Amino acid sequence: MKKILINGIVGLLAVSAFAGNPDRRGEAGALELNMNGYGRTAGLWGLNCASVQGLEAERLNPAGVAFTKRTEILANYTSWLTGSGLSLIQAGVSQRIKGNAIAVSINAVNIGSIERTTVNSPEGGIGQFKPTFFNIGLSYGKNFALGSTALTGGNVISGGVTVRLVTQGISNISATGFSFDAGLQYTTGKKENVHFGVSLRNIGTSMKLKGDGFAIDGTTDGGYSLQVDRKSAKYELPIQLNIGASYDIYFGKKIEIAPKKYTQNFRLTPMAQFTANAYGNDQYGAGLEFAFKEIFMLRAAYRMENGIFKTETRKTAYNGLAAGMSVAVPFKKDGTGSSLGIDYAYRMTGLNTNFTGTHTVGLRFNLGGTPKEKEKDAEKAASKSAIQEEEVTTVSKTSKKGKKKAEVELVEKQLLVDSLLKVNADLKVKAETPIVKIDTVQVTKTEIVIQKDTILVPTTYEKTDYKGGDVDTVVVDGKTQLKFNDYDLVQFETGSAVIQKKSYPYLNYLINIMKKNPSYKLSLAGHTDNVGDRDKNVKLSQDRVDAVKAYVTSKGVNGSKVSTAAFGPDKPKYKNDSEAGRAKNRRVEVNMEY
Repeated sequence: MKKILINGIVGLLAVSAFAGNPDRRGEAGALELNMNGYGRTAGLWGLNCASVQGLEAERLNPAGVAFTKRTEILANYTSWLTGSGLSLIQAGVSQRIKGNAIAVSINAVNIGSIERTTVNSPEGGIGQFKPTFFNIGLSYGKNFALGSTALTGGNVISGGVTVRLVTQGISNISATGFSFDAGLQYTTGKKENVHFGVSLRNIGTSMKLKGDGFAIDGTTDGGYSLQVDRKSAKYELPIQLNIGASYDIYFGKKIEIAPKKYTQNFRLTPMAQFTANAYGNDQYGAGLEFAFKEIFMLRAAYRMENGIFKTETRKTAYNGLAAGMSVAVPFKKDGTGSSLGIDYAYRMTGLNTNFTGTHTVGLRFNLGGTPKEKEKDAEKAASKSAIQEEEVTTVSKTSKKGKKKAEVELVEKQLLVDSLLKVNADLKVKAETPIVKIDTVQVTKTEIVIQKDTILVPTTYEKTDYKGGDVDTVVVDGKTQLKFNDYDLVQFETGSAVIQKKSYPYLNYLINIMKKNPSYKLSLAGHTDNVGDRDKNVKLSQDRVDAVKAYVTSKGVNGSKVSTAAFGPDKPKYKNDSEAGRAKNRRVEVNMEY
């Protein structure tokens, strides 16, 4: 599916990229296809094809429909070129279905009633007629994960398509056609804050007005009555190509919205876009949007086109300025779940026109948004689970630091093993450990030196090897996990990743379980207290879980069955206002999945 979307849009771009020609102005019809009645995109003059998400994306870049969280319903009213009598109704609903999103939308232009005139009755008085301009669209969007790296963070490509039925006419004349939109969005960055987008709109059938209204009555030379149908010319759809980029700048208080995924209170998003119109002037512009907790938003944009500054050369009633605001009130205090919002947009018309701008107001319903504690991302394709993400991050960090350092450490450990083997070569005492049968053991006042496994164990555990303790069985995402609550038995030297000797019996106990159950998966999550620099604490927690992983894999546990995650001070289990609380927060949590 991903290849089909990419190849299809690239092909369309190749055909249409150079189709624009202002000299062809007037050859296209169905211009209502380019009339945007959605509040948020209208306030940015539609310059956000790179970052538009949800139902509004169906009118600008259908790839953004893929980011529908659950169910979104929009209803918008626009007073178009206020003073002209035109209005626009735009509404629809988008729905997430597992890894896909679909949307249905309608767009209807109301021109009002027009006095009917004829050649014989140029002043009217013979009735009125009411033109109809209506289209209905069906959109589909999907996200595809491209992997994650330490440098770029998550990488997601989104694709979408829209098919639209277009109708125009009056009581006895009508035209019908179909248009197609396609788009791609690429999201990257450690905060998923870099966006690129491209969309091709209004590719479709030509349209032609026809009906009884084109019939005229006449007579032949012989005096017979005759009805003749007049022909109308075909007209094309207003093809449009959009290419844009945007960048989200986050600042303020950091808020966790999912494991290892954060946002902040404030967002500032600059954006730029180029629009090529096949039957008119090309347009380009820039916009800026500010948001507070995604509850209150302000936006403004300027869209430029050739000749817009001079009355005699301007081909549009607008002067290029647009602005808007939104308020979205969540039903829950933490900002998750359903929400109700209102959008407003204003597009300024030229001072030398008889219009007073275009005004859009809309209602927005987000029903049953993904709960905070269960949020996975804008679908599985956009993000993996927290543990899987940490596996990727761990590999990336190892690659960044270089594998040589890890190899040097392994050599040093092997030299230590060789030294212990040589010291114990003449020992004949046999013993057993929780892991394997030991060939020789030397007992001293402080430690036991084991020949085969080279495990250093305090003598206090000689007769009290760990046999198991506090374990809960839980179900997470449909999978059963063993949650070990006695993780405080894994201890390290102060400020380092060196495992204390008294921790080995507990680790041996875990290793025995893994060896007896080869299908089990072991996940290790490292945590620290909040004392000191956060980044150093995150690194320390990563080094510690890496040390535990190195220990268990050295005893024969398959490394592919062991994943690590490092959270530093970000997820305290106890308050950090006392030494006892801080000590409990310095921990490695252990889970086994089967």
